[in-house]
Amino acid sequence: MSDLIERPATPAMGLGAAPPVTGHVVAVIGQNENGILRESASRFMELLRPLGVAGHVLDLFRPDWPATLDALLQERVLFAWGPAGVGAHLPLEGGNLWDALRVPFISVLADHPCIMPRNHHVPALHVANGYMVPDWLAVQRSLIRAPQLSGILPLGVLPNPHRDAIPWRDRPHRMVFVKTGSDPEAWRRRWADFPARIRAVLEESSEAALHGWPREVTEAVSEAAEGQGLWLEGRPEALFGLCYEVDTYVRDVRSTALARALLHLPAVIHGRGWEHLAGQATRARFLPALDAALLPTLYAESGFVLNTSPNFTRGIHERVVNGFASGACVVSDANPVMEERFSGLPSFFGVDVMDPDLPDRLAALFHDTTDRGDAVRPAAELAARDFDAMGFMQGLIGMAHEIRLLSGFEAFLA
Repeated sequence: MSDLIERPATPAMGLGAAPPVTGHVVAVIGQNENGILRESASRFMELLRPLGVAGHVLDLFRPDWPATLDALLQERVLFAWGPAGVGAHLPLEGGNLWDALRVPFISVLADHPCIMPRNHHVPALHVANGYMVPDWLAVQRSLIRAPQLSGILPLGVLPNPHRDAIPWRDRPHRMVFVKTGSDPEAWRRRWADFPARIRAVLEESSEAALHGWPREVTEAVSEAAEGQGLWLEGRPEALFGLCYEVDTYVRDVRSTALARALLHLPAVIHGRGWEHLAGQATRARFLPALDAALLPTLYAESGFVLNTSPNFTRGIHERVVNGFASGACVVSDANPVMEERFSGLPSFFGVDVMDPDLPDRLAALFHDTTDRGDAVRPAAELAARDFDAMGFMQGLIGMAHEIRLLSGFEAFLA
């Protein structure tokens, strides 16, 4: 544990009593569909309470957030962090808020930099980039070249308190897919009006990203552009714009392919945006997006949790590990890292979502009467051991300590 947060001495406290609060950690959130950011941030920060640290969620959509932050600053804010870099650019008196306060801030970045490149480039000494995926750090270093400290954060998932409530064989939901949907054909209709060479870049790079995992979208788009006689390295905003189109289209194709393979099984699909498929379902149920607080219960009531991953080659989606931590089998597309880490687990089923035989494979799994109650245990143990939630928080604490130390070197540039 970094000396930024010291374990308190509590000899006078009663059994089970929490130590007195000696500092605060703040998670900054913005857009918060289904409460997912508030829920997950709050639960992660609860892990610090035994250390005498109180966690707080600062919602930038609430008008009272400045007063809330000011009250915490009157005591002691150890560090702040923001999913997707929300809050990293907050201003104060013409400069960066976190520099003015001398409070470390970590942007927790799990999405491709093309989605919001500005949040990967913050000229502030007290702001750092913490990447959940090595691919995204590599893209930032080659194309954005952020002026701040950057590093990799460990993936951690919270334990599921409901994991053992229902034996695997008795779980009421056989297969569950939790995902926001979107019709990929809407992207192709949009591209139809683009100039011919741009349209060719989008189509060729999409095909490259869809077929074969060693294709990071930025590389695929750059290579397709060069093949069309276009060089975009001097126009990063154009490159990222095209990458965003391809990245979103490819993810929509993959998730639609998986959902389509479930249409004739009594599976459950939670999420908005599935209007392009819902009318074709004969047995699958399309249900609204679920409040994030209910996800642990849903996963612990599911035999198979299904997943499609972002377009990374070296990352692991948290939905896969959350499925393991819930005592469920996991069916997911698998990049080389996931194949290496999980292929030996009897409860992990790696699939190619573009395989025309996918509906038959899912149907075989759905109707297989094997009791997998013992098979899910190795993956649950792996999730607890290798993806410990406190490991993620320790990563934040360590990076906050590094920010404090390195910001003291600013005199070397004076």
